[in-house]
Amino acid sequence: MYTISKQYDVVPLIYDHIMANLDYDSWGEYLLQIIEDYSVVSKNVLEIAAGTGKIANILHSKFPLYLTTDLSLAMLKTNTNKRLKKVCCDMTMLPFKNKFDVIICIFDSINYLTSVEKLLSFFKEIRNSLSDDGIFTFDAALEQNSIKHAKVFNISDRYKDIRYTQKSTYDNKTKMHKNIFTFVFEDGNEIIEIHKQKIYPFELYFKLIDKAGLYVADCFDAFSFDRGTPDSDRIQFILKKNNYADI
Repeated sequence: MYTISKQYDVVPLIYDHIMANLDYDSWGEYLLQIIEDYSVVSKNVLEIAAGTGKIANILHSKFPLYLTTDLSLAMLKTNTNKRLKKVCCDMTMLPFKNKFDVIICIFDSINYLTSVEKLLSFFKEIRNSLSDDGIFTFDAALEQNSIKHAKVFNISDRYKDIRYTQKSTYDNKTKMHKNIFTFVFEDGNEIIEIHKQKIYPFELYFKLIDKAGLYVADCFDAFSFDRGTPDSDRIQFILKKNNYADI
């Protein structure tokens, strides 16, 4: 017997284990460099889809206010840093009245917005939440990244008392990337968790960003300061508010 869970209900139990090889320190330095280069004021920082808070643990001490958010309460609860402020909320319906000087969304979290309508709503929420001189930086996975991972990213491992597999698939017609996790517990209980991400065309981001009253200050090949292109695996955007937009 098996059951199907919601995204990020069970994965938090093994998330930091499967991401153990990620160089979060270098990633944090990269984000700090972006903030230093593009932000006029960097006092209030909002991180969206912060997950288990690995980046937040690195960055939060650099700013007077650093707020982490995620749709998954289970993910947030894995972070035991009591000095870190955490809020469980939907990224397309941010519950904050105050403005932020810097907003961060990393690790292709934006690809979890699986419709153009949700993506546009998200950008509009960002505009409403940014201070006039603030920046929003996010990375997005493009098709080349999905094609590569769908070919090679299939793993089987064990963490504590949980055996798990992860299979990656990509449908180039629907542009939907899936990560299918299967968990088997010692009591024989089996749970399947399917993560779905939409892979959008490079050019669409620019159109929706403009429509939402923002503009692209820069677009890089992720983890570098080289120009991003439609052939990049992952791109890093730096956005600012268009204060003259008629929204």
